[in-house]
Amino acid sequence: MTDIPSCYAGNLKEWRIWFRRNHRKHAKVNLISYKKHTGKPSLSHNESMKEAICWGWIDTTVKRLDDEKFQRTFVKRKKNATWSNNTLSYAADMIQKRRMTKVGLAAYERGKRKPTIDHNLPRNPSIPENLKTALAKEKLLTKFEHYPPSSKRMFIWQILHAKRPETIAKRIKMTVAKVKEGKKQ
Repeated sequence: MTDIPSCYAGNLKEWRIWFRRNHRKHAKVNLISYKKHTGKPSLSHNESMKEAICWGWIDTTVKRLDDEKFQRTFVKRKKNATWSNNTLSYAADMIQKRRMTKVGLAAYERGKRKPTIDHNLPRNPSIPENLKTALAKEKLLTKFEHYPPSSKRMFIWQILHAKRPETIAKRIKMTVAKVKEGKKQ
């Protein structure tokens, strides 16, 4: 297993410099960010992701490091990767702002030629009644309602796209267990 380099970028300029120096050397990086309560400078998720798109990279997982920091892993996009409509629109925005690099533009052009992977869920879908009931029974509904929209969307999508009643029940049970543990995905 290879070590993944870590990087702290307190602003967009530092993050762009990391990519300029390292986008060919590495296929992954852990961006270290400070939580808002620390008051220390850190990039927002949106800023860090858009800059990564400029270099043909994408964000993957987030991991808590301690009470003050977390890391978000970014990876170089595979040539056959499918893009979401949101990612395509972020890339178009970066092109318009003249921030897109040649390598990022090549990845974007490949991504435009493939069908997107959007899950046809609204940005803030309503919680299905069966999930709402299960969460309320465990006194977890309020906790779930405060989850980030992207996390709620993924849990809801898994339930809504299950076909068999047993699968729906299993996914609701899994969602309740993850919310109880504080997991977002």
